[in-house]
Amino acid sequence: MKRVIFIAAMLLAAAGLKAQDCETLLLPYFNGDHEEYANYPAEKLEWRCNLARSAFYVADEVPAGAVVYSIEVVKNVWTGEALTKDFKVDLNTLSYYAYNFEMLQLENKDLNKALYFSTPGSDHRYLVLRAQNEMYEIANKSSK
Repeated sequence: MKRVIFIAAMLLAAAGLKAQDCETLLLPYFNGDHEEYANYPAEKLEWRCNLARSAFYVADEVPAGAVVYSIEVVKNVWTGEALTKDFKVDLNTLSYYAYNFEMLQLENKDLNKALYFSTPGSDHRYLVLRAQNEMYEIANKSSK
């Protein structure tokens, strides 16, 4: 009986962490409005969260012909403040919606091409923003 309760508690804790991760990633989409986030339809919330989770990965190499930016071109969508060279990437909290990542993808005009951002202040040399089409494909598969 104790084992069942322990397993149930662990599952609830894991679910809570997953929800917390989504909240961190998605609150910028809702302009920081916790109530709007809480009232958003669950299936749409899950899809948006999967999209945000699929947006990034880190790398130490860049393929030939890749588009590479300095991390300093990334700006907060509310303050306009740019990230600095010493920005340390944390994929658990970096929100696709808090910064101008979508605008950079659209400016690049190739929705099938990943964008690379040099991150000298991080453990890995590059933050990679997946191609928008790839992000949508991953979100769609993850949400089924």
